[in-house]
Amino acid sequence: MSTKVTITDIANKAGVSIATVSRILNRKDTVSLSTRHKVLQAMDELGYDSNQIKSVSSYQTILTFVPDFANPFYARIIDGIQQTAHENDFEVFLIPTKDIYLDHVHLTNLVKKGGFKGVLWLSSSPPPDLLNLISRYCPMAMCCEYPDDYECSYISIDDVTAAYKAVNYLISTGCKNIGFVNCSLKYKYARHRREGYLKALKSAGLPVHPEWNITIPSIDYTLAHSAISQALNAEQRPDAFFTCSDVFAAAAINAAQQHGIRVPEDISVIGFDNVETSRMTLPTITTIRQPCFQLGQQSCSILLEKILNPSAPDRQILLNTEFIIRDSTR
Repeated sequence: MSTKVTITDIANKAGVSIATVSRILNRKDTVSLSTRHKVLQAMDELGYDSNQIKSVSSYQTILTFVPDFANPFYARIIDGIQQTAHENDFEVFLIPTKDIYLDHVHLTNLVKKGGFKGVLWLSSSPPPDLLNLISRYCPMAMCCEYPDDYECSYISIDDVTAAYKAVNYLISTGCKNIGFVNCSLKYKYARHRREGYLKALKSAGLPVHPEWNITIPSIDYTLAHSAISQALNAEQRPDAFFTCSDVFAAAAINAAQQHGIRVPEDISVIGFDNVETSRMTLPTITTIRQPCFQLGQQSCSILLEKILNPSAPDRQILLNTEFIIRDSTR
């Protein structure tokens, strides 16, 4: 029986996380006596063999891909990843992809020769054949982004539903000409938020104005400000903007004010993410809060589970969001 016991079995039996079990296996002192007793009791009841699961060597490394370091949304996610990794004697090696895929040979050589124990993706999902190559060399999990055509472990949110609720709120306040400022559709979140936006307009019988649907290649304030200013210069302008990022929402507010357009009296603006920027603008930004720290924590925990127990099944988890009403909407 002992040959079938996994670290996940022990965690489930004791009612604790796999990270807690790992700390006990590694003889860490950061676990309370009562919790340690529960885990040891679970190991005994399951017939755990102390030689079966090897403890993790000190300071092994997880390779983590992020789009860039300029977007403030990723800061708290990285905090969550690093805290969870450090608690389990892992280090995090961060690589900004800058919206450019590394080629197959470069990436596979990096994973093979770098000695990384796992790969965590925050960047847009690479093609399935590249994911297959990576998974041959080490476990893999995804955070926020995930592919629509590849089975893997990931932590994310329901972007479609969150966007749908935000646009519906604009409609409920009387907005009928709603523009959308989005990022590149290479990102899952951009595709799904666009789907939620279109779904809300269709449900309300409102038109889609292509000239007010703005796509920015990356989360860049200057590019967004310029594109939104052009839209506001037109003879007919929107009475609201839904944006896929608080950075874009701040750009929309400032562009409107520079054109003498009042926010929210003349135009409403909704952002996404609830980063600090959303509380620093005048008016403050109505937005959608993502549980960023928890996204980082849980994605790292899932990856550690795969590292410690390669036979662990893939898990897909969607965390809840919160709609926060502030002063940029009526």
